[in-house]
This record gives sequence, structure tokens and C-alpha cells, in this order.
Amino acid sequence: MSSPDLPPIPVRLHDRPLLAGLVVPWITVQTPDGRYRFGAVDANRAAKALHRRWCQICGQPLEARFVFAMRDRDLDRNLAAEAAMHPECFHYSITACPMLAGRMDHYRLIGNGQLFAGIGDVLGDPDGRRAGQAAEPWHAVWARDYTVITDPVTDLPAALLLPDQILRVRPIAHTDSRALIPGLSAPGQSIH
Repeated sequence: MSSPDLPPIPVRLHDRPLLAGLVVPWITVQTPDGRYRFGAVDANRAAKALHRRWCQICGQPLEARFVFAMRDRDLDRNLAAEAAMHPECFHYSITACPMLAGRMDHYRLIGNGQLFAGIGDVLGDPDGRRAGQAAEPWHAVWARDYTVITDPVTDLPAALLLPDQILRVRPIAHTDSRALIPGLSAPGQSIH
């Protein structure tokens, strides 16, 4: 993504560190020498965000309505593997994150296990088990509540979304993500 293509940074995110002009999410791993690694998630921060109901991008408390980014396999189980986001943090993420924005059709070819040695638990496939696999479709799941449970498959904290807690589910549209923000719609689309 070149400088003219960088998405505008929401006011809520102005205090977050930047890397190559992009906001570093609050849950992103920081190496001992101070570098951040996009795509690698600090397991302790991720759990803290879920339990304290903080946005995974800005690290601030969530409000009445929030958004999860979920894959098909997450939707099938009504479990979100990562914390929710404020609507404006979500919108920024689906334009800035190459995986969510659809600019990556496969996961990275190599893992980063050696890079993270000795810095604690890292999520986000640091050992490269998904290396080179096709990227999965993502969905915006708007919700008003959730329960933190231990995912029986991964043994990690996850957000369980009951049907009455889900407000709506929409595929993340890579051509125009404005359709996912209340009050904004893509050309020729209406929001119901």
C-alpha cells in the first residue's frame, strides 16, 4: 500500500503507534527490541481485550454496539477468536489490514516462530501451520453482547455469540467497505 493509498486514521486511533503509516493494533506483538509484527497477536493482550471488553485495535472500552471480524468457521460455531472492535476501528481495519481488505489471497509462506522466541505466547499462526493456505472469507458480525469462554478446540479464550446478541452479519465487501458502516452505503446499495 503506497502513501496515497493509506486509509485515513480515525481520531480514536491517533494515539496508537504507526508502522509504515498504518496504525499498530493494540493486540499486536511487540518484540523485545521494540518492533511490531503485523499479523502476530499478543496472547495476553488478546485475552485481556476479550475479558475487559476492550477494542482489539485501540485498546479502549467497547460501547453498546461493536463488530467482530469472523471467518466462516468462526460463524459456524458462533465463536470469535479475537476481540471485537469499535465500528470506526473496524472500518479502518478492513481498509488497512491486507487480509481483511482482500489484498492477500493466501497466508504468508513462512512462520515467524524464531522471531518471537522468548517473548511469551503469540497467536496468529507464528509457527506457519497455515503458511501458503488460501485466505478465508471474512464477515462483519455486529453484536451487543458476548460471553467469554474457553474455545474447546483451541483451548484459548473466545467470544461466544448467542443468536439474540447478534445484530447482523455481513460479508466483508472488498470492493467498497462503506456498506458495513451504519449510515454509509456503497453506490447502488441500501442498508436494511
